[in-house]
Amino acid sequence: MILTRLLAAGLALVAAPAFAASCTVSSSGVSFGGYDPLSRSDNRSTGSIKLTCDAAVTATVSLTPGQGSYSVREMSNGRSPLAYNLYVDPQHTIIWGDGTGSSNSVPAQGEVVTLPLYGAIPARQNVTAGSYSDTLVVTVSY
Repeated sequence: MILTRLLAAGLALVAAPAFAASCTVSSSGVSFGGYDPLSRSDNRSTGSIKLTCDAAVTATVSLTPGQGSYSVREMSNGRSPLAYNLYVDPQHTIIWGDGTGSSNSVPAQGEVVTLPLYGAIPARQNVTAGSYSDTLVVTVSY
């Protein structure tokens, strides 16, 4: 009986992977270009997040809210906020986040995965002229 347990434990150890996958993540970011506060249309743009691993993984990709919240992210030029958000889908209905605050993380599977990132700045915001930015952290869990 002891021999059977040891053999089963030994087989389980042999069947375990010899190494864990190593991954890197990069982003093209979302560049909205110029924003016209008098336009009646949202300013939309796309970017991407690329996951590159040395072996196939099943992962979850999450984003922090940046300066705002998941419901309303904010870019700023130091003085003035500009509301925007990032989405999983081109219809701009599913907010990309970490699964909290009405947001969703995104599944990824494979060795090299490129995930599209959809952004929108709502129309008719009264903001000052300037360069606006926000910084988010991408987290990959696998």
